[in-house]
Amino acid sequence: MKLKFGLLAFSALALIGCNDPNQVIDTPVIPPSGEFSTEIKPILDRSCGSSSCHGGGPRGFAGGLDLASWEAIFRGSQYGAVVIPGNHYMSHLLQTINWSDTTLSPVSSLRMPASRDQIPRSDIQTISTWIDNGARNDAGAVAFPEPRPSGKVFFTSQAVDLVGVLDIQTGLVMRYIGVGNTLPFNQPPQAPHNVQIDDQGLYYYVTMISANKLKKYNAATNEFLGEVAVGQSPAHVVLTADGGKAYVTNFFRTLGQVFVVNTATMAVDRIITHPLMDATHGARISHDGQYLYIGSNGSDILSIIRTSNDSIVANLHVSNGLPSPGSFLYKPYQIAVRNDDQFIYISCNGSVMPDGRGVVSIFRRDGDVFSFVRQVPAGIAPLQLEATRDQRFVFVCNRGSGSVSVISADSNVAYTTIANVGKQPHGIDISEDSGTVYVTCENIIASEPPHHPISGSTVPGFLVAISTNTMSVIRRIEVGGFAAGVSVTPGRGN
Repeated sequence: MKLKFGLLAFSALALIGCNDPNQVIDTPVIPPSGEFSTEIKPILDRSCGSSSCHGGGPRGFAGGLDLASWEAIFRGSQYGAVVIPGNHYMSHLLQTINWSDTTLSPVSSLRMPASRDQIPRSDIQTISTWIDNGARNDAGAVAFPEPRPSGKVFFTSQAVDLVGVLDIQTGLVMRYIGVGNTLPFNQPPQAPHNVQIDDQGLYYYVTMISANKLKKYNAATNEFLGEVAVGQSPAHVVLTADGGKAYVTNFFRTLGQVFVVNTATMAVDRIITHPLMDATHGARISHDGQYLYIGSNGSDILSIIRTSNDSIVANLHVSNGLPSPGSFLYKPYQIAVRNDDQFIYISCNGSVMPDGRGVVSIFRRDGDVFSFVRQVPAGIAPLQLEATRDQRFVFVCNRGSGSVSVISADSNVAYTTIANVGKQPHGIDISEDSGTVYVTCENIIASEPPHHPISGSTVPGFLVAISTNTMSVIRRIEVGGFAAGVSVTPGRGN
């Protein structure tokens, strides 16, 4: 099977070593070397940076890409970033000047320099090494230094074992971190499914749904800090407000359990299980920290767990009239909680509506009492959902409809639908100011074509930004294949 990969628009990879495309390297400023001016810029000037192409001639910069300076390169093109610090394999600049070697990088259908001979192999290798060493400027600095003033968006690319980091200020993907197998693959990916940042913005955690592990990383340096085995098909991870404890669900049929992990030691403290749990996926902690909510996709059960002792205090059907002990009709997938903890929202991706759509089940919490309120129709196969911090809306990804449903969190009724978001919307998170919704789109079925068709890797996913003011898509960013989980910092929630 021939795999295809598109331009990783707005892309920049985590600092990765030359010998291992997934190895995170340190990012200190190194002594000035003049490497960019003496080694890289001359290649670009004679190959790509002429006034008629990317040098700013009478017709401007082709594709909006200016290659005349290091600063200009990291403003990217009209399609996003072209150099990914630390990883030549995923840098679009390499993908376009490398015409045939898929062991070096995916190969773009757009060959550069245009209408000219290919850049000599030695020059390609020089650029590749420069990128792997951080694509530094003459002073030794790396683009997008920490901290980022407007925050970051972390997301998983499940098909290529990467976690991407979007810089909110520039709208560019500033890093990719290899969290599994090394690219190019010679074995199946470990499949990073979900990513979650702690409330302090210090660490992020990644569930490896094929490798059965939870991994921990430094959110500023992307340094790998540890891992722990957490059962079969770990799906979602949520963190207590102090970041000290992680709960990990297991999305495996006939098995219902939640692993409790001490994040300081990265060791399992206990396993929560119950006969009514089956294929746990959705997880959320109440904002007051008292309760953990778990959705069992295989039994149509919402489990209520007291966090003080991790004991199950209730198992509730996600709809009225369901048989006991459970069913497999509604298939609860993910959970959101209104900021005042009064309402709990559970996406159900079973086709329970007459037209095949799913629903969102809503529960009310009054102190320690929980009750079913109603169901609100969503699209086909709703997956993840999230509530805005200002308590106005709940946004729901509809994988089968390519849309996002919006529920009024005031009245708990359907508000609107945002159509044509992308192929297979999956993950969702919202900025702390409630202004921007970030949605990952898998793009693995009936794929949306990339900007530059590329051979040698998987079809790209998309990261989509939606304005809550206009309820419309404001930006679409090509990212690594099978975009799944997403988490925004700064921000609170789990």
